[in-house]
Amino acid sequence: MIDPELNQRVDAYVDEVWEDVVADIAAVVSHPSVADSAAAEPGAPFGPEVRAALDCTLGIAEKLGYQISDDEGYVGMADIPGADDTQIATIAHVDVVPAGAGWATDPFHMERREGWLLGRGVIDDKGPAILSLYAGAYFLKHGITPRHSFRALIGCDEEVGMTDVHHYLENHADPAFLFTPDAEFPVCNAEKGLFDMGFASPVIEGGNVVSFEGGTVTNAVPGSAVMEVKADAATLPAAERITVEDAGGGVARLTAAGVGGHASVPEGTVNAIGLLVAYARENNLLAPSERDYFELLATIHADTAGRAMGVATESEAFGPLTCIGGTMRKEDGRFVQTIDIRFPDSTSVAELADKLTALAEKHGAEARIGMTKPPFSVSADFPAVQALLATYNEVTGKQAKLFAMGGGTYARNFKCATSFGPEEADLELPAWAGTMHGPNEAASEELLRRALKMYVIALTRLMELDYQE
Repeated sequence: MIDPELNQRVDAYVDEVWEDVVADIAAVVSHPSVADSAAAEPGAPFGPEVRAALDCTLGIAEKLGYQISDDEGYVGMADIPGADDTQIATIAHVDVVPAGAGWATDPFHMERREGWLLGRGVIDDKGPAILSLYAGAYFLKHGITPRHSFRALIGCDEEVGMTDVHHYLENHADPAFLFTPDAEFPVCNAEKGLFDMGFASPVIEGGNVVSFEGGTVTNAVPGSAVMEVKADAATLPAAERITVEDAGGGVARLTAAGVGGHASVPEGTVNAIGLLVAYARENNLLAPSERDYFELLATIHADTAGRAMGVATESEAFGPLTCIGGTMRKEDGRFVQTIDIRFPDSTSVAELADKLTALAEKHGAEARIGMTKPPFSVSADFPAVQALLATYNEVTGKQAKLFAMGGGTYARNFKCATSFGPEEADLELPAWAGTMHGPNEAASEELLRRALKMYVIALTRLMELDYQE
């Protein structure tokens, strides 16, 4: 059980620093830090906006008393030297997905409303990044030299490809143990495999679809999509979630309003691209040269378990496979639909590639396999994992268990790592609040305060453990 004196000190610490925590989250949220390697500059491999967010975060760390440095702009480092060289670490990221449509507030001006924080990154992952800094700063505030060294890592490319941490690990040793505050509580010690792919149509001759745009990133269910098609808008029927407008010149503009969300948790989402695919097929808007490819699209969007595509599977340890269509573009006369699959250990990258390539070829399309990663796990019996789980259960009074997830976090890149909150699966959002990767992204202040308490207690416990080098 948590030592009563420690519990009291940590509660007092959270109360004392909370307004500073909120102000610092707002400062980092103000940077529209979407990673863009095309805008790379020396020391800013993901563009100036991400570099600005990194500098802001490192400035906060320095203010708190950390020793700061960075790995050529790929990853920031905030260090507290310990009594020995064994390193315990956290890693969070300050890059974000694009804001996208549907916001009722400025996504890069954090709003505080009725006990909630609103803004892009408040929960994924700028808010948790600030929590990790204040968790370690507990030692500095109380003049404690931890038994092991502590390093808070600040990533800059988590949402795009995690090349930041790959670069870091080429130049720095793995910590003895690491957790990332970039997932749900209690503790995730297993992550599904990742499989990204694009389905490119053949060049369409004499097609009716003038343009088709949907989604912003592959790893998010698109909440909006637009198709322009040769048709008389006045003759097209109304449909739920679809707006029909006359674009002029005998072209109708179809705009779909879905329900966006993260690719790893598609339950409750409505894919805007899928809405337009279904509408175009149901209303005979497609030319013969487009129908085969749109049949493929209908197969992709038929469900989020991969059943229609023939790849559905699940395992006891990891749960079921999930699959979503992420983005749609028409480029050089070819449609390109991307998909994002999160898969358990009951299948493999090779098996998915074989089945989906065959599916693409059946419809005359080209399979473009992108990023792939196998499933990842850390032993449930590892003492550091059990320390995190015990901390969560003791603070909350629950009897939660370890879990596997579909999200791909930084943890899978390290030898011994887990994810540890701060999200809660059963958290009820106000009607005006949204989830990560969607519009009106929100974070509960009560949840974040409790997470900060857990992170301080967890770090205290991790410092007491022995680690095999």
